Amino acid sequence: MSSSRTKGSSSSGRATPARGNTCLNCRQAALFLKCDGQRPVCRPCSTSVSYGDCEYPELGGGMTRTQALEEQIAILESRIQQLEDPGNPGGAILLAQPYASSAGSDLVVNEGVSELSTVVQAVLQNSTEIGFFLHPSRFIHSLSSPHQHGRPLVALMSCILLWGSHLYASKGVNTILARALRDTAQGLASGHPQAVMHCIQAERAFVEAKYHTSAAVSIALGAQLHKTDAPSHALALPPPADTVEEGERINGFWTVFILSSCWSAVDGSPSPFPYPSSPDARVDVPWPLDIESYQPQASRPPGRGTVQRFLENQGDSGTSTLALHAKASILFTQVSRIVQGYRPGMNQQQSANFFGCYNALQTAIESFTAKLPPPTTSATAVVTHSLAHAAMIRMHAPFLSMNPPSRGRMTGSMRALVRIIDAVDIPGLPVVDSIIGMIWARACQVLIPERPAAGSELARVLASILSVMERMRARYPVINDQLAEVRAAQS
Repeated sequence: MSSSRTKGSSSSGRATPARGNTCLNCRQAALFLKCDGQRPVCRPCSTSVSYGDCEYPELGGGMTRTQALEEQIAILESRIQQLEDPGNPGGAILLAQPYASSAGSDLVVNEGVSELSTVVQAVLQNSTEIGFFLHPSRFIHSLSSPHQHGRPLVALMSCILLWGSHLYASKGVNTILARALRDTAQGLASGHPQAVMHCIQAERAFVEAKYHTSAAVSIALGAQLHKTDAPSHALALPPPADTVEEGERINGFWTVFILSSCWSAVDGSPSPFPYPSSPDARVDVPWPLDIESYQPQASRPPGRGTVQRFLENQGDSGTSTLALHAKASILFTQVSRIVQGYRPGMNQQQSANFFGCYNALQTAIESFTAKLPPPTTSATAVVTHSLAHAAMIRMHAPFLSMNPPSRGRMTGSMRALVRIIDAVDIPGLPVVDSIIGMIWARACQVLIPERPAAGSELARVLASILSVMERMRARYPVINDQLAEVRAAQS
């Protein structure tokens, strides 16, 4: 429904919309005359940190898109209950329609999956950004399986619901989170034939909890997903049925690898995938493809010493969105490891060893960044670029006072971060990996001790980063926490 302005004006001279074209936030705050009806965000909402998303009634009955999605989420919750209790008699579930305008409008949901399509499709449309690595067509088909073990694990369905509630800011997110936590904790003991992969996928839903990242890593390593030819093990999976199933395992591993690498880099914890590594810990799976690129009859892609070959600047075919994201996370982690090894006063041999590794890694970062396609509206591409630039900033930050070229490289990478912020409406993306808040915070923490002069380029860089963090703090708790740390450092 398009927004038509009235010809009347307020005392300030602004055109004001008819009452029916006022956004929901301004209606609830009785700001009919202040709301300008501008889309996608009206003026009061754009200047407020306390309002939710600026929305207008879009559907019959005065429902917004978010309200319609909340209705679908309620249906999905009921479906999960049905999965948990398959012996419940009756093929239909009676639900109250939460946004019905009149009495007697209960909704009968027949057993099946058509009613769940809105939530599931919303999740799958953002699969790259949220780390959903299962094959989408097969996943959708499994929802309607007549066999309980043919359907997705209950824990995974709970996490699909959790993803949907985050995407559409459902008011019941805390209840949904509690259910997802409970179901995920019980997932491996379910006896489900896909319990390992579905539990890893479910753990990925808790993106802001280090514990769940560690749990996903433990399951992945226990199942030997970092090895194409895994030895016998308690959690070892049976041979994949075809290349598509093997592709799910490959992509599942790299999804966990990225999470683990980024967390290790930002909190200084040891990486479970060190480099150089022992043969047991070495990553011997190929770079991931886009999940739809795996074909049932295709040959197995090769993979041996994948991370090692990349860091040694050997050529490879890892150009998918997920592969580039993984490579950026490797560089980000390696910089943290190498920089921590620097000590003033190193002897000649120690210094030669350090700067040999340092210069090789700098070359790898420059080569990788030069080949990256430009960031678009893809949140994953934005994060990939940001990780690469953050790696260069982290690499040169310790040497700003002693090495003028380091200052120039740091400034260039800061400038590149801001170009991304200027080119892409990052706060407007449906979902963004919250690691980007940590990247921005560390860039700010490099800049703040420099005390950039007002109006200088570095001052503008700092202001741009703080501005975008301010806009995203309400949706992302990690970004909110990082912004508070930056503000504290400033004061």
